[in-house]
Amino acid sequence: MRRKITSAVVAGLLVALASSTAEAALSASATITRQQLGPTSYQYSLTLTDTGTTPIGTFWFGWIPAYDLLPSAPTSISSPTGWTGTNAPDVFGVASARWVNTTSPLQTGQTLSGFTFTTPDSNITTGTSSFFGLPIDQSYVYIGAPEADPGFALTPTVVPEPVSFSLLAAPAMLLLARKRRA
Repeated sequence: MRRKITSAVVAGLLVALASSTAEAALSASATITRQQLGPTSYQYSLTLTDTGTTPIGTFWFGWIPAYDLLPSAPTSISSPTGWTGTNAPDVFGVASARWVNTTSPLQTGQTLSGFTFTTPDSNITTGTSSFFGLPIDQSYVYIGAPEADPGFALTPTVVPEPVSFSLLAAPAMLLLARKRRA
């Protein structure tokens, strides 16, 4: 009888531990905008949102585990307050942009902007890498330090440039004006 009770208690504890681990999930979304600064200079700005149930301490853009996807090294990397950005090249790829939190991680439900880098590459948001044709903008987030946990893969959503947006909005405005006259 005692053995059955002990087994039931142990089984209950294992179920409780498994469910609490399953509930803690790393998840994120991001947006990216491109701005042309000159004939061969582009600035990319990213905004990161923690959509999971754990904090985010690392945001690694243009990267999959063990391989960099950016075709050129960033010429400058800027970071939001409390984060440090670097080009984090590995043995196989050319470049990636990695931001690591130095004060307090991005909390669940929060959004943070200020992740930026400059590069000569115009196709970061549409191009594919030479590595199995993966999107160049493939990214990973980690709870703490880079690669300290399994991480979560994401591809940022592209936000149209203001000029592109106004070009798309102009026909809609004309249609609205025409409809009002009728």
